[in-house]
Amino acid sequence: MAQPPGAPDQGRSQLAVAPNAHTDSPVEFVFPEENTVKPRRDAWWARVRRATAALAAAACGAALWAAGAAAVGAPLLPGGAAFALVALYAAALASTRAADALRLPGLLGPLAAGVAARSLRLVALDAGAEEVAALLRQASIALIMSAAGLGLEPAALRRLSGAVLRLALLPGLVEVAAVAVASYLLLDLPWLWGAMLGASLAAISPAVVIPCLNSLRKRGFVVDGGIATIIVAAASLDDVVAFTAFQGIFSVIFSSGDLGWRLSQGPIGLLIGLGFGLTWGAFCGFVPYHTIGHKSGLRVALVAAGGLLAQFGGDALEFESAGVMGCVVSAMVAAALWRRFDPQGNEAVAAAQRLMDCAWAWVEPVLFALVGAEVDLRTLDARASGLGAAALAIALILRLVVSVLAAYGEDFTFKERIFIAFAWFPKATVQAALGPVALDAARALQPPSPLAVARGRVLLNVNVLSILLTAPAGAAFMALGGPRLLRRRADAQQLPGPPRTPDAEAPVPQSSGDHSPPGPPRSLPLERIPQNHVVPPLPQKITHFIW
Repeated sequence: MAQPPGAPDQGRSQLAVAPNAHTDSPVEFVFPEENTVKPRRDAWWARVRRATAALAAAACGAALWAAGAAAVGAPLLPGGAAFALVALYAAALASTRAADALRLPGLLGPLAAGVAARSLRLVALDAGAEEVAALLRQASIALIMSAAGLGLEPAALRRLSGAVLRLALLPGLVEVAAVAVASYLLLDLPWLWGAMLGASLAAISPAVVIPCLNSLRKRGFVVDGGIATIIVAAASLDDVVAFTAFQGIFSVIFSSGDLGWRLSQGPIGLLIGLGFGLTWGAFCGFVPYHTIGHKSGLRVALVAAGGLLAQFGGDALEFESAGVMGCVVSAMVAAALWRRFDPQGNEAVAAAQRLMDCAWAWVEPVLFALVGAEVDLRTLDARASGLGAAALAIALILRLVVSVLAAYGEDFTFKERIFIAFAWFPKATVQAALGPVALDAARALQPPSPLAVARGRVLLNVNVLSILLTAPAGAAFMALGGPRLLRRRADAQQLPGPPRTPDAEAPVPQSSGDHSPPGPPRSLPLERIPQNHVVPPLPQKITHFIW
């Protein structure tokens, strides 16, 4: 028989607390008296159901490997070159999930897996596998910069405030100069090699920063009042500047010919990349037409293909700087045309960005695993590593100071400027992509140059150190220091939790707007939620924003 709305459930006890600030009726927390085994069993089965997804992925990968081994034979069998890459990729995927489960940045898992595989001789990459790894790293650069281009708006770039431009340029330039001087004094690197190392270290990693910002936003802290906009916009521009500077210095060091031609290759490559990006971006902006089904997938495929063409075509023509510029400009122009002519506007760009993020989720593990596989801890020079860490520390300290100063001129408190400076701190994706580039080029020199290979390995080791030191430290600081440095939004609400005394209740703004649907309090299991529990309504402006 159905019970009246306010009647207690049979076989359960009730605990009434002070009236809710938004309702006249008391909030009730209902606890089961007898069956405490069912919640544990349900939680166990939930974990089992989640494990089936991992099991399905593992079974699919194993079946594909077995089919390939049956078709190809020796290369995909243990000891073959292709088998080494497949095993490394499988370990990278598994270690990514393990890092996520431990609440660490996901990129640390495949990086550690690659270092362990190389140092323990678990995976041996021969010359053929090294060439494939170099191609994969080049492809990942194209994908990274295409994704960055999709996030740039020409109109927003024209309206960039002084703080955004200062954050995008000044900290990076100071870090390049500091690393060049420190590496010349401590690591015995020539000035150009030191500047190339500084350019590879200058870019921050949106892969670490943006998830931390989203987490703080969900917890009710002010990251929308200009902080997130400045960080995201300046991060994309900062990555473009760092990539362009790196490619320009790289072309001067490794290109053949007289010095004047080598110096002119950088600007000429930028112009070639700009022309290609404008042309390909305009093509992608109108093809396919916006009424075609599955247009987002076709658009992302076209943008990614153009980025790959720019990256590998620029290398083939010996205009390395054309690749990055072509990737960024083509994606930015295409996204601007989608916003202008697609009826969905920004949602069309957001759909393409989601697909690009999905593709990057599969590419990221293999990129970091391949970077880690270049580091052999048994042959690592402790003195060189210590000096590299010292040079990195000097540059980071100067970068933090300049970042705090660059954030002036906007309506930020001093604590918020400190937060922005530390958000400008983590390094990961760009360093993983650029770290091995000089080493790959040094290995390909004819005649071979052991000195260039040694210098390229120094650049790789310092880039790996920067990832290991700054990615977890930056993520931890943003997670722990954000609540102490940022203001809580006035409309942020405390989620319902265990009963508290009326004196401890914080006032929550009232609203006559639409109520959010009832949902469980975060601090209580689903089995302990009464059906008549009401979650306080969201303020009207937030409700309208979500709607």
